[in-house]
Amino acid sequence: MLDSDIANSDAQLHVEFYVNQSEDNWNGKPFIRIVIPGDKTNIIEQPVREDHKERFPRQWLYFQMKQSEAEGSPAIGTTLEQWQKEAPEDVTRGQVEELKILKFQTADQVAMASDAQLQRVGMGGIGLRDKARAFLQRKTRSESANELEQTKSQLAELQAQMAEILSERKKPGRPRKEVSEA
Repeated sequence: MLDSDIANSDAQLHVEFYVNQSEDNWNGKPFIRIVIPGDKTNIIEQPVREDHKERFPRQWLYFQMKQSEAEGSPAIGTTLEQWQKEAPEDVTRGQVEELKILKFQTADQVAMASDAQLQRVGMGGIGLRDKARAFLQRKTRSESANELEQTKSQLAELQAQMAEILSERKKPGRPRKEVSEA
């Protein structure tokens, strides 16, 4: 057996995924750079293939996370800015900025945060979690009430349409033939 079979030889490589910024037709495409530390003449740079993603999953995941942060990928839930806008008495602008530094993106994440996560927020972290939970409950209740009102109005419209259709019904049976004089 070779040493490379026992020890993961890929662990010795410096692997970096990046977005190509050249002016050719590869602009904006993801590329991989593989460097053997200590050997500046042997650098591999090429477009990313599926086998690269499988061979270097940690580096690929890191690249994807950086890309989603840079693109400002939409977070699922109520954003911190929306929370601050809808309930300024619950959270201040400074708290929103502090939560963003700690990588919180939504009020849902704050509401579901553990005590250990909230220790990094500092004093008032647990109170902030309670405020986030209360805000989300209020929001859910109001959305449910709106949906119920919409359903009731649709039901009333359908009942009115059915009553109109039933009142327009003619007598049962076949219509009479018109006699034509020829």
